[in-house]
Parts: sequence; C-alpha cells; structure tokens
Amino acid sequence: MCHSLDEVKCLVARFAGSAAFVINHSGGKDSTRMLGFVREFFQNTPTFAVMADTGFEHQRPVSAEDFARSRCDAFDIPLTVVRNPRRTYLEMVEQRGMFPSAQYRQCTSDLKRGPIEKYIRTLPFRLIFNCLGIRSEESPPRSKLQPLTRNSSLSTKTRIVYNWYPIFDRSLSDVLSWHWTNAVPLHPVYIPAFHQDGTTGGYLRRLSCRLFIFSTDSDLLAIRKHDPEAFHAISELEQKIGFTMRPAGSLVQITDTTRLVSEARDAQICLAF
Repeated sequence: MCHSLDEVKCLVARFAGSAAFVINHSGGKDSTRMLGFVREFFQNTPTFAVMADTGFEHQRPVSAEDFARSRCDAFDIPLTVVRNPRRTYLEMVEQRGMFPSAQYRQCTSDLKRGPIEKYIRTLPFRLIFNCLGIRSEESPPRSKLQPLTRNSSLSTKTRIVYNWYPIFDRSLSDVLSWHWTNAVPLHPVYIPAFHQDGTTGGYLRRLSCRLFIFSTDSDLLAIRKHDPEAFHAISELEQKIGFTMRPAGSLVQITDTTRLVSEARDAQICLAF
C-alpha cells in the first residue's frame, strides 16, 4: 500500500497542475473510506466522484444516489451520476435471456465500467487516477490484484490513466473504525453491527445492487424479508426468461431451503438447553 501511495504521489508531482482523481462512489462503506483517504493525502489535487446507476440501486430508506451525494457533499466533492442510456440491469438480463455470472459480469462492463470510462474521457487532465474501493481481504482473487496499474484502454497520447485501489490493504475493521472515529454515517441498509450511532433495521454487509449474483444464501433470505420488491422482481424475471440467477435453483427454492435449515438449527440449539 505504502509503495503504491508513494508512486501516486510521485506521479501527481510530475504532472502538477494536470492530475486528477476520479472516485468510483456507490455510497458504500469502502468507497466512502476511499474518498476520505484520497482527500487526506491529495487535498490540492482536483477530485471528482462518479456513481454508476444500474437502475436497480437501493431506494429505501434513503436512495443510494442521495446517500452517495450526501457523502460527497461532506467532502466538498462533486458527484456525477452516469447510466447506460440503452438499458437498465433488469432490461439487460431480459434481453440476454440470462443473468451475469462470476465469469461474465456484463452488469459491471456495460452498466458500470463503460459509462464511467466514458465520463473519464471527458476530463481535461493529462494524468487521471481511476480509484476503486477494492480491498484484498474481500476474496482470494482480489488479493492477487495489483493496487496500481496503467489502464491501457483509457490512456492515449495526451492522457495517462491508472487504475488505483487506495484502500487495498485495509481490513473491514479498519474501514468501520474510520467511519466510527470520524462520525461518518453508513447507509442504513448495512447490518446494525456496522453502525455505532444506533442505526437499526439494516440487513446487508455490502451495499451494491439491491440483489446481485454474489449475494449469499443468507443475504437472499434477508432481501426477501426486507426488500420483497427487489426479490420478486428477480424471481419473476427468472420465470420469464427460464434461467435462474443461481445454478442451485430459483431464488424462492434457495431461500425456502435456507429458512428451513436455519429453523432446524435453531430448534437443535433450543433442545441442547
């Protein structure tokens, strides 16, 4: 981490007056921590935040866009919201006849990366850091990534773009501690354990699309309970296209099984006492 930060500092100094940071911001805990990190070390360098709206973002109890904007306002950073003008997430799935997978994440490429890269191309800077809140702790594949790499598809003869993961070496506890210490609120959709301000009612450990391919079985059960509109939208889409989001079965089948397993486990615990 220190090594990549030092490299970024050197590059910013070399391109003084023509360097900028673009924060990929969802309003989530990691992208907000990343925003704070960049502002801490590069207060005098132009910084912009961009949010990709897939058309399936959280809307309650506060929309992901409104919450992201409030976080950016707190750091006095402008937020630009970008979208794919041709399709939303649900429309993309219906048109393809299948859901994205871990191997083929069209939702990321078409609905997030594409619109954000289009925005980056409009910025008049010779050096741009495309900042993403990826942490190595999140998964084995992510731990193997390099926190600073040149983006060849966005770089041109007059513009150099790097992909940078500013909080790559930060743990979940580090991120939450920063939020608590600096009294930076978290979106209320997060589980109560992530909050220290008395916020309750949350049910997810990750702020992403309302329901996405990496949701765990317990996530799906929680979404079915707390965001039935999103759950039923995906469930109905599964039936319409004849293709399930998860290979193990439909969302209804998976959550029904998860509930039964949980109830059986709870019953065994009660009997043990």
